[in-house]
Amino acid sequence: MTLTEEQSKEIKEHLLKQLSNFPEDRQKQIREQVEVMTAEQVENFVKQNQLTHLGEQCIFCSITNGKTPSFRIGENEDNIAILEINPLSKGHTLIVPKDHSNKIEPHTQKLSKEIIEKLRDKFNPKAVESNEIKIMGHSLIELIPIYGGEIERKQATEEELKFLQNKILKIEEPEGIKTEEELFKMPPRIPN
Repeated sequence: MTLTEEQSKEIKEHLLKQLSNFPEDRQKQIREQVEVMTAEQVENFVKQNQLTHLGEQCIFCSITNGKTPSFRIGENEDNIAILEINPLSKGHTLIVPKDHSNKIEPHTQKLSKEIIEKLRDKFNPKAVESNEIKIMGHSLIELIPIYGGEIERKQATEEELKFLQNKILKIEEPEGIKTEEELFKMPPRIPN
């Protein structure tokens, strides 16, 4: 895969849009690094981080086509529900239409309501916030369980995502797997 200057520019723009997923103190440094990357450096970055979908199509199309792994927790004929890999809270989910679309259809809303009920049943949040969002031109529904104190996204580990997937889908946990308390233990608060 050899990237054109235009493809390199598009990928850099996409990467810069993802800056909000990083801690504020690192955003400036990351922005500066991305902005000065050459087309060859962008291509190497894409290969090293297995982001080959960025040169061809959106990440969500890659996920719905099975080219990029995800943690599915629900599905209907036209949509999938996957766990967010950079969640704001436990159970943060994306409802992704299988077709790259600019609008949310009723069947997407239907799956969203089913997943909200699963999240309420399994995790008992105070509320579940539902937002229509668009990433790379792909319309999605984002479901964020609210427990109180959600302020920062964090990258979830594969172990955490697998645990949540199993719990939501009612799959028994094998022996030796960490408990929910061990996986999702919040760091101690530092007083002001």
